[in-house]
Amino acid sequence: MKSWTTIGVLATCMALYSGFALAESNSSGPIVAASTSRTTISSVAEIVAAVRGVFADKCSGCHGSDLVRPRGRFGYVLDLRRIAENPEMVIPSSPDESELWQLVKHGEMPPPDAPRGPLSEAQKNIIRAWIADGAQDIPAPATAQSPRVAAANRIESAGESPPIAVQGKPSEDATPAPSSVIPRELLWLGRFHLLAIHFPIALMIAAFIGEAWSVWRRSRAHLQSVNFCVRLAAIAAIPTVTFGWLYAAAGNGAESLQLLTVHRWLGSTTGACIVAAAVCSELDQRRGERSRRFQALLTAAVLLTVATAHFGALVVHGPDFFDW
Repeated sequence: MKSWTTIGVLATCMALYSGFALAESNSSGPIVAASTSRTTISSVAEIVAAVRGVFADKCSGCHGSDLVRPRGRFGYVLDLRRIAENPEMVIPSSPDESELWQLVKHGEMPPPDAPRGPLSEAQKNIIRAWIADGAQDIPAPATAQSPRVAAANRIESAGESPPIAVQGKPSEDATPAPSSVIPRELLWLGRFHLLAIHFPIALMIAAFIGEAWSVWRRSRAHLQSVNFCVRLAAIAAIPTVTFGWLYAAAGNGAESLQLLTVHRWLGSTTGACIVAAAVCSELDQRRGERSRRFQALLTAAVLLTVATAHFGALVVHGPDFFDW
């Protein structure tokens, strides 16, 4: 009888122990998951804070929101959300396709002579890791922890080269990111837009003055000087428009996107109108007299040239450039 009592007590204890163990195992899952989620959120917040710190230390001197005239009209360097939403600057999760990373990688932003000096390799890696992780600003809960996020907070303090995951490089089974659509050499040619734009402007104004002088004298004779200016303006307009599109594709003027869009399409229309005026001028030269059609095209081309130049100045200097 006593043995059966002992067996019953032992069985009861084992049952209670099994129940507690089962309850403990069932409750540990949510706790671990919640802990993992908090760790992921903390890591994302750390990399966001790290990249904002780099921008504040190295970039805000020229591109800070407190500057009256930020360089390049780019004055929101600490607004990570706004930077990430600009496709001409950042392609989230694709640093190699992002113009911001290309400028940072090649030491063009900030330049070597910047007031606060160039970026260190560790700081460059922080920017790359931020873009590769999705260029986030306000951290969002993630279902799994990214290895590059977990290691990003060690980059600046340890000064070490981050692992492949932190650098945003694809793994062996990952699909490689496509290369940039426009080669970097062509984007560099876009910088000549600022030089070439002055030629068609000056030539079209000179042609308009010459034609106005002819009209004031009530002469329908063809002026060789007007034909020369219009012809040369048409030759200069083609590379000027091409350089302008390349210059914009490199990210220049992206902070004034609406003005830039108007300037680009207005400039393309202006270039086409100048070429049409040059063709009409050549036809008039063969006939030996000036037509009303050419005068109408010349007037339209000059007005479009002035309007395009005006919007170009607003893109470069800001919409308040002509404020009194």
